[in-house]
Amino acid sequence: MPEQPEIHETEPAHDPRSALEVALTSARMANPVIEGEHGKRFALTPPDFQLNEIPSPHRLPPYILQRVTVDDADSLAIYASRFSTGASVLIADIDALSVHACLDWHDHNQSDTALTPGARKHTATLKLRESEEFKRWNKIQDEFIDQMAFAEFLDENAADIVDPEPAVMIEIARDLEATQGVAFKSSTRLQTGERSITYETETHTKGDIKVPTQFTLQIPLFAGEEPIDITASFRFRPRADGLKLGFVWRRVEYRRQAEFQAIATRIAEATGLPVMFGRAAEH
Repeated sequence: MPEQPEIHETEPAHDPRSALEVALTSARMANPVIEGEHGKRFALTPPDFQLNEIPSPHRLPPYILQRVTVDDADSLAIYASRFSTGASVLIADIDALSVHACLDWHDHNQSDTALTPGARKHTATLKLRESEEFKRWNKIQDEFIDQMAFAEFLDENAADIVDPEPAVMIEIARDLEATQGVAFKSSTRLQTGERSITYETETHTKGDIKVPTQFTLQIPLFAGEEPIDITASFRFRPRADGLKLGFVWRRVEYRRQAEFQAIATRIAEATGLPVMFGRAAEH
């Protein structure tokens, strides 16, 4: 018998487009719901996978999507007054030193649409920043520095001091500068409340410098705010390498909290909005 010819089956040609279409269809089927603006939801439905809106009776009407950050209290009051409604509130976070104007908050229980939920997507926030004056003084607070550097600092910033008078502080700075390199022996408290720092030169000529135990600054705590009085105490350490001087704040945290509360209250009075001290969870 004649030999039968061998028959070779050929595999169908591979179409990469069909594999891609299968992958896309699988992805669409795995996650067919797409979130849109203003709470709208859409579904990708076969066979052509067009977007179809999913109706919801609980969806909020169109709302403003805007988060604004302002630099001073007056700007927050202006913005909040422009866009506030009867549902708007102020939330003052004393830990973050921020005041939030929540303009599309929930309706309150006395409104015609009592307890209707708000979108909570339109806010204006005041983030308080330390003033340049406070930052300059606070940078060396609770540190001991060389007397020459401290004298130069007092001379440069004496205008911030209201008690004792700036001229007295400049004089103290100059006296400290003149004693650079001498040996400081002791300090005594005088009946006036000042301290007398005693020093001795290499030729054993003795003298002293009288400095107040504390001084008062008049500077703003926060940028854009009015100056307030802040008290600080002088500190010094006679050491082998010379006299070290510095200062520490007196109850400055109490002043910070009181100033923050005053700012939040001022914004509430300017806008007519209720203010609550606390934090609101992110939405």
